[in-house]
Amino acid sequence: MKKFWVLIALLILFLAFIVFFVNPRQGGRISSTELQSEELQKADTSFEETLPIQETGGPQARSIFIAVAMLTHVLFANLHLGGSWVAVITESIFLRNKVRRYDIISKSITLFNVILFSLGATFAVAGVLFFISLFPTFAKNLFHVYWWPLFAEAILFVLEIIFLYTFWFSWNKISKGWHQFLGYGYALTVFFQTLMINMLAGGMLTPGAEELTYSESGILTIPFSEAMAMWFNPTLWRLQWHRVFASISFIGFILAMLAVFHYLDRKKREDKEYWDWVASYGLNWGVLGLVVQPFLGLIYMLAIFDSNENAFNFIMHGPRGWEMLLMVGILTFLFLFTINFFIERREQVFSYKESTFIHRIYKWLFWIALAAGFILIQPAWLNATFIDDQNAWVNPIGVMDYKYISLGILILIGMFILSADIFVLGDIRESHWGNLSKSSRSSLIMTGVLGTFIVIIMGYVRESARSPWTLYNIIPVADSQNNPTPILIEKIFIVWAVIIIFIIITFWLTSKVTAHHPSKAEEIK
Repeated sequence: MKKFWVLIALLILFLAFIVFFVNPRQGGRISSTELQSEELQKADTSFEETLPIQETGGPQARSIFIAVAMLTHVLFANLHLGGSWVAVITESIFLRNKVRRYDIISKSITLFNVILFSLGATFAVAGVLFFISLFPTFAKNLFHVYWWPLFAEAILFVLEIIFLYTFWFSWNKISKGWHQFLGYGYALTVFFQTLMINMLAGGMLTPGAEELTYSESGILTIPFSEAMAMWFNPTLWRLQWHRVFASISFIGFILAMLAVFHYLDRKKREDKEYWDWVASYGLNWGVLGLVVQPFLGLIYMLAIFDSNENAFNFIMHGPRGWEMLLMVGILTFLFLFTINFFIERREQVFSYKESTFIHRIYKWLFWIALAAGFILIQPAWLNATFIDDQNAWVNPIGVMDYKYISLGILILIGMFILSADIFVLGDIRESHWGNLSKSSRSSLIMTGVLGTFIVIIMGYVRESARSPWTLYNIIPVADSQNNPTPILIEKIFIVWAVIIIFIIITFWLTSKVTAHHPSKAEEIK
């Protein structure tokens, strides 16, 4: 457990480093409202709020309401986006290899999504209602511009319900071919529903247009060319694919964490063997997404740079730079806790002559990942709001070229870990399920916590990048002088903590209902 507690201490030090050192020295406490005051004065006055706005209790309170509702909803949305693909692909694996445990876990994941579907939808509706009541002018224009994508999203939402519930209730009652059709239909409807939402989410940051022109009437209130530019905005597909693999990583780490809880909760040997396997299986999905999403994230950031350089500068070379450091730092700790799990998972596996060398490699990779993470969390500059300020101290270790190399190293480490676990250790470990050490269990729980944390950080980074605009450079945040954005670091950390605790408790209680425990040891073989 020594290495685990060292990682926990390093994580706490890293968070303190971001909050108390980097944030104030990069102008993180200066609102984007203040920094873009001149641009706000040029905004079209027709977008100013004229309807009464509900008082919510102080500066940034409206933004906090939106953050709580929408960031929580994002986690439920990612649960379905990633969970749908993991569930149906897992069933496909079962149909091919006939190993019973794949059918059991596929069924558990599907029921998990069925039960939590309505809760995720509730947060989505709450978020929309908050937008309407707290930012009515923005909401009115939002529905004008994105009416048809939102209408398509509503249709896809209904189809998603039909496919999901039919997929669940027809389990073992129809042919496997038709059941697979329902499963992949569910996954595809979630994919395209997410695409419709990303038309809005991506368009708010990179609109694809410089102004709104309401020159049409009838079924389309803005010119067709302008509608296409805003719906299929410059970052749409980059954001979409990044969210897909982020959600796969998220559901994988959540599955691993919940498996540890069940491992500790169940006493029978066959249960412990099964949940040990589920933890490893979930972690593999988590690592798969973890390997792919940094690469897609870089592509997404380059797309933001091409279409909205000012927003890019705010989050990469300006007062929101601490958010990127926080995100890559949590990414690094995800890799470190994952590697620690493989080092400590079960010494019996690594006692085999053919696997002792891999064990040594894991130990080397841990220190390499730690060094790469040290480079990634280096601030590029300090003591100024922007890196090009003449008073800025430029950090020679924080050069972006070094960070690209470090990120590439982490990706290669993840690829090695995933390949070794599937192709080298797979047969050896089959006879040793049910022997998770305390350190390996603790590491898996932390991957679930950090996997949740990094998803909501991603959402916050995108939202703060467009501050103080709701539709970038077109519609400002309502009553911006009294509602400065983005949310201050101490407030958003409280929001994040509340969301993470709520999600973990909700997922665990739901999992106690949805988990299908094997009744006989041979069912996991």
